[in-house]
Amino acid sequence: MTKFPGTNRKLPALMAANPVNYARIGKLSTAEALCAALHIMGFTSQARELLSPFRWCDTFFDLNKELLREYARAQNEGSVVRIEMEYGLEKSDTDV
Repeated sequence: MTKFPGTNRKLPALMAANPVNYARIGKLSTAEALCAALHIMGFTSQARELLSPFRWCDTFFDLNKELLREYARAQNEGSVVRIEMEYGLEKSDTDV
């Protein structure tokens, strides 16, 4: 596998709204993942526009409303980890 230079990043824990993985943590569709990244970076209208073709668009925002708001306010990776712990979303070593 090719390694790319730079810092590795991942999206914080969020719940899927798509029908295949509904309410499963971390099982986002590509559209949900892009939407989440946009929303967290402050592009909220673009995030909503990206998911608008999907009938579960509003469900995604309903399921993740508080988390998206908190992640958008996070100042660093430690803040994100703290938010995940507060919501009970931290992964253990046995999670796959």
